[in-house]
Amino acid sequence: MTVKMSALDRVLTVLDGKVPDRVPSFCLGGDYEFVERFMKSSYALTKEDMQQIDSDKVSYNVPFIHSIIAKFSPHEILKGGLDAKIDMCWQFVNRNPPIKLDDSESDYLYQNGMILKTIIRENGIPHLWYAGPSLKTKQDIQSYWEKAKYLEPTELCVKNFARTRETFRDKYDIIVSQGENGPFENLVLGIGLANFARYVRKDPEFLKQHIKFQWETFEEPTLKLLMETKPEIVMCGDDYGFNSGLQISAKDWRVFIKPILKEYVDIVHDYGSKFILHSCGDLHEIFPDFVEIEIDGIQSLQQNCNPLKMYREKYPEISLIGTIDDSEMLKYKSPYEIDQVIKESIRLLGKKGGFIPGPTNFLLDHPPENIVALFKAIQKYGKY
Repeated sequence: MTVKMSALDRVLTVLDGKVPDRVPSFCLGGDYEFVERFMKSSYALTKEDMQQIDSDKVSYNVPFIHSIIAKFSPHEILKGGLDAKIDMCWQFVNRNPPIKLDDSESDYLYQNGMILKTIIRENGIPHLWYAGPSLKTKQDIQSYWEKAKYLEPTELCVKNFARTRETFRDKYDIIVSQGENGPFENLVLGIGLANFARYVRKDPEFLKQHIKFQWETFEEPTLKLLMETKPEIVMCGDDYGFNSGLQISAKDWRVFIKPILKEYVDIVHDYGSKFILHSCGDLHEIFPDFVEIEIDGIQSLQQNCNPLKMYREKYPEISLIGTIDDSEMLKYKSPYEIDQVIKESIRLLGKKGGFIPGPTNFLLDHPPENIVALFKAIQKYGKY
């Protein structure tokens, strides 16, 4: 008879390449639109739910939506729980406060040089959108380097992170993987893909200097602050792919990005923790590199652009996390159809461990009943 594991033991067993008591599940989070839909559904947090969640100091913060993830708990953990348990979720390391741009009512400049715009839709739901890079010239980048002391992280970036993990682990049996943006996103969100391509051709040493500056000024220090809080699992967000291939060539990725990503992985492993990479798009060209630098798990992995069965068979060292289509299937299929998709996914990818299913990205305008059906199906079909 299989002994029931905690969520932490279950997830770590999978990341160690072994078979747990059942298939664990993962949810990245959700935006304001999903929160609105969920709270207007029959699954909404009740007054009694919120009293317990408030007492436990569980965050309502979007996009991590830990309060709603707690609602999926079994009844013995949360009386009004949905019994559709989620085993692991995410939390992003807080950046330094953004700077409001003088010539805009809604544009904010962030630590890595990107500009985000806040908008309020007609239905009153807020959204945060990437509005472009601010570091458009060499002069912009050099001026940015001079502001190093304003970019350096402080302990406030990871304040209460250990308490968040302990609360969710001890009271809700949910693991919070925590982390920050990776080197590629920090680079291209600040300077833009066009500048990346130009510097690769015309001034690769300048580009390397900028990548090194970001790593030494806030990426490495932030990661080390996080590791001092002793997380069991770290997840770094760094989107490398489009649906039809990588955003940059595999050659350029290996020259400019892979060395820094390896530094991330090594630091996390040196502290005795597991490393997961969230990366959207088609990753098949660089999947062998993920094995080489000893990444423990890859999250997202859209089925329409990744050969998942091949990954599972050829690269068993890496756990597959996510994989459940949230762009079409979770939006438009019925709960029964979703149930059957999960059954087949577990049969194909989870026979011998190595699989933690969940939506490939943040929940947006998805019907709440479909998300409940997803996590109930993982419970139903995931027993070993």
